[in-house]
Amino acid sequence: MKKFYTFLFLLIAGNSFSQVEGVWYLAEQEGALAVGSADWNNTWWANNTADITTRACLWDDSVVFDANGDFANGMGADTWLEPFQGVGSEQCAASVAPHSDATGTWSFDAGTNDLTLSGVGCHLGLPKVINGSELTSPGDAPASITYKLTFSPDGNTMTVNIEVGGNAWRYVYQKSGTVAGPTTNDITFNVDMSDYAGTIGTGVYVNGTFNGWCGDCNPMIDAGGGIWKVTLPLDPGTIQYKFTVDGWTDQEVFAGGEVCTITDGGFTNRILEITEGAILPVVCFNSCEACPGGQGSESNVTFNVDMSLYPDPFGTVYVNGSFNGWCGDCNPMNDAGSGMWKVTLPLTVGESIEYKFTIDGWTVEEVFAGGESCTVTDGSGQYTNRYFMVEAGDPSIDIVCWESCEPCAVSVEEQSNSFTIAPNPFNAEIEISSNESMKEIKIIDLSGKVVASTSVDGSFAKMNLDYLRSGVYTITVETADSISTSRIIKK
Repeated sequence: MKKFYTFLFLLIAGNSFSQVEGVWYLAEQEGALAVGSADWNNTWWANNTADITTRACLWDDSVVFDANGDFANGMGADTWLEPFQGVGSEQCAASVAPHSDATGTWSFDAGTNDLTLSGVGCHLGLPKVINGSELTSPGDAPASITYKLTFSPDGNTMTVNIEVGGNAWRYVYQKSGTVAGPTTNDITFNVDMSDYAGTIGTGVYVNGTFNGWCGDCNPMIDAGGGIWKVTLPLDPGTIQYKFTVDGWTDQEVFAGGEVCTITDGGFTNRILEITEGAILPVVCFNSCEACPGGQGSESNVTFNVDMSLYPDPFGTVYVNGSFNGWCGDCNPMNDAGSGMWKVTLPLTVGESIEYKFTIDGWTVEEVFAGGESCTVTDGSGQYTNRYFMVEAGDPSIDIVCWESCEPCAVSVEEQSNSFTIAPNPFNAEIEISSNESMKEIKIIDLSGKVVASTSVDGSFAKMNLDYLRSGVYTITVETADSISTSRIIKK
């Protein structure tokens, strides 16, 4: 019996290695070269058809996997170079060492789908992309790189993934001498069971035409917060499906006519046309929409920035981020007076966004050192941005100063022209009177923490702040059209 299992393992390993063996070229298709977020929720760039011609010197580069474990990059007379390789701009030119027809060895783990290339300069796709970062100098090329591989059912198309610290690159290769055929696409299903009134025992499942409505073939993973998800490799084409509980103990029931369903032969199911990999939006069980207030639903997020201490003249302030593709001038902010700029945008609950404030498109942008309480830095250390997890309930992000995680510091003597506070200094209670109808009042300590807040619908309000320690605080008053600040002193 032991010998049998040993033979079986070797057979499986041999078959897996034979998948990799051969000569491969980048597939002549859109998206053969792409970069996006590590979870592929966002694709930031992918080649189009014209790029295949423009970068023909890259598309004719070969990667060779010999059966004996040897590996070679075939770069030809020229290849695609980038500025880190010493050129002024991206262009076709002679390859640069150590990525000039590099040679080494390769190994493939069929259990983890990990391909490891050993040898300085050996690579797939772009030379700059290594595990955890992107090269800034050819001389920093590592001794080995590991990639994740998946193959099409016919074995002739190889998809390569590599993470670079919060981001990921994807390459699609075609085996030499073959013609691209149908390939599987990774489809991620997401369902929110928060509003499900029944009991979930063994779990939630996805059933459809792709698995013969088998019941418990494709269990979903409990991702927390009521969300269940699963990623499946599916062939191109149209599928029908629905979410079920405990196999077929319970299932979604649709009336018919919903935007996400089709009625066929007396049965109403969800419908999906698969043309490429996709992460499907989170939907509520038995609904085409997200659960009200749940992950995947829409929440109106208000961004606020105080430009009162910005030293130079400027036109308009913008907010740029992962949610708008860092587009430049897509989302101008509104001048709310007293140096305050604000804008409210509909975003998706549960989405982690990165963003920063910019001036006049991308003329000037915020610059952070990294490590600030409101920022996150990518794995390569190149990009530091503000960070926010979108919440339900239409949140308003606290007012911050340009290039800071804190409110702008102002002198104690500074007072707002739009509202008055009495008494100031105070012992316990303050009264706020405004020229306009107020919506919200916040009290912020010197560390930037909101220590008190209240919603208001009128031009007058009282606040009892007896519990605050003695000291100086910032008060912000928000109306429908403006945000104003002043300082108050607790005796």
